[in-house]
Amino acid sequence: MSGWTLIGLSMVIAGGLSGAPGLLLIGGLTLLSRWLTTLWSRYGLASIGYERRIATNRAVWGDQVALHVEVWNRKLLPVPLLTADDHVTDTLRITGRTLVASERPGQSVLQNSWSLLWYERVIRHLVIDARRRGTFTFGPIRLTVSDLFERGTNSEDRELPAELLVRPRTVPVRAPHTAQAPLGTARSRASLFTDPSRSAGVRRYEPGDPMRRIHWRATARLGEPVSRRYEPVHERQVLLAVDLQTVPGPYWLMLFDDDQVEALCVAAASLARRMLRIDTACGLLLGAQLAGGRRWAYLAPSAAASQLGRIEDILARVQPILSLPFERLLGVVPKRLAPGGTVLSLGARDPEPYADRLRRLSRTGYAVTHVTFGPDREAHRSHMAALGIQARVAELSPNWREADALVLAG
Repeated sequence: MSGWTLIGLSMVIAGGLSGAPGLLLIGGLTLLSRWLTTLWSRYGLASIGYERRIATNRAVWGDQVALHVEVWNRKLLPVPLLTADDHVTDTLRITGRTLVASERPGQSVLQNSWSLLWYERVIRHLVIDARRRGTFTFGPIRLTVSDLFERGTNSEDRELPAELLVRPRTVPVRAPHTAQAPLGTARSRASLFTDPSRSAGVRRYEPGDPMRRIHWRATARLGEPVSRRYEPVHERQVLLAVDLQTVPGPYWLMLFDDDQVEALCVAAASLARRMLRIDTACGLLLGAQLAGGRRWAYLAPSAAASQLGRIEDILARVQPILSLPFERLLGVVPKRLAPGGTVLSLGARDPEPYADRLRRLSRTGYAVTHVTFGPDREAHRSHMAALGIQARVAELSPNWREADALVLAG
């Protein structure tokens, strides 16, 4: 028996013996308060339903995403105060709400509170302002029941994990007629190059065909080995290689220009969208940490309908934390992309550290074009041109948030 219970019981006894109704009332209220506090402590969170619903798990920069928070008291006992502390990524923006600091690194708390009657259900409608590219996580949630004096009596943690990917915005690409050739390929009746994402039937197996090209189901059906045929393409597959180091110095310093990083992501997504719209096989290569633990990303060129979504998902997950220098990253190109492909590199810093690597790729059969961003883009383009590397300048004016097009020149 707690101290307040003893005090309340003593007051009730004293009030009854002395005939003091005031003392009897105060003692009775004290006992009632302690009894209710014990009741909420034991059963306050029982049969409490909590649900968080995000309208979509993928959005594009600038979208407004609906967030519905539902709580339901499924018992006869009312709850005077229920507080929900939902841990979310600290860069998440909720319209009309301010996130509270959390002890968890990289997370803040979205707080909601309700007073619930018996069997009452409440749905609260919030709006996520997707003005930040990235991966936003939700959970865990801490539910706390408090008594009439707002003293927490019982808490419970629930996982309820969820994730929202905010993809970078895309804009139209404007380029002079002479600059359009490296940005895409077209179907052709005959070519040395084929697109493995476009099946064109089967043919007889020929010695030297790789095992992955054999069509095993058709082989079993026809009774003889056959290989897949792919549609020819007129030019080369394009690999977007993005240099996310935006300031000079060692890559491991973790220094970056946030606006330049976002501009590169917008440019990469816009170029990929442009190429895929004209039936170009497009891939992506970048050497930065991705949300989820991957240290770098490579996506093979493809012209499939789902390729743009894959590219945008990678760009949504990428963080400005470099895992290896760009010149070393370019070293994986010959292992992943057959000679004859196009390497379209994008960067906002001086390309001198990796210019030699681009020249080597050019000499070994790759078509190389460097697209340079930033305030010194003209100087960087001239420097690359002097080294024999085709280069163009790109601009998102006035900035990546408000630009109506990605303009290529040079």
